[in-house]
Amino acid sequence: MCNLAKILSILIVWLAAGSAPGNTPPPPLPVGRMPPFVKVTMPKEPLQLGNVWSGGAFQAGAQVNVHVVANCPYQVGASFRELKHRAGDQPVPSNQLMVAINGKQTTLGGQVMVASSRQPTPLNGVDIPVELQVGVKDFMKSSAGRYNGTLVITVMAVP
Repeated sequence: MCNLAKILSILIVWLAAGSAPGNTPPPPLPVGRMPPFVKVTMPKEPLQLGNVWSGGAFQAGAQVNVHVVANCPYQVGASFRELKHRAGDQPVPSNQLMVAINGKQTTLGGQVMVASSRQPTPLNGVDIPVELQVGVKDFMKSSAGRYNGTLVITVMAVP
């Protein structure tokens, strides 16, 4: 009987120690909703529009795939900034340029919506093609050499 009393007293002490406030694990945190995010990746290499070997009108195009991963609805816009001589000369005047993005003509710096989704992307994301067309009315008025421009991709989470 004495041994039974010792065993019960050890068991009660062990149970009391296990329920002490410092020894209990904290309750799990409530699972909250992840804040909206949109991730965009593009190829690192420049987009080549081609070479011009003679004066006059020139038109060229190229396409790039923009990879989007989003956990919310999103919109993707694109715009083209100035076309400028690589040596730093003046840019080709905007009245000499024609810009179209995904077949929609726009002004220099004007934004065109290329994709809009009311749903998140799949976990591995989606590729969105962006086709850029650039035309110059009279290339003879411009200096010979390489020209650079900037294709700007804007991605926004939509409420």
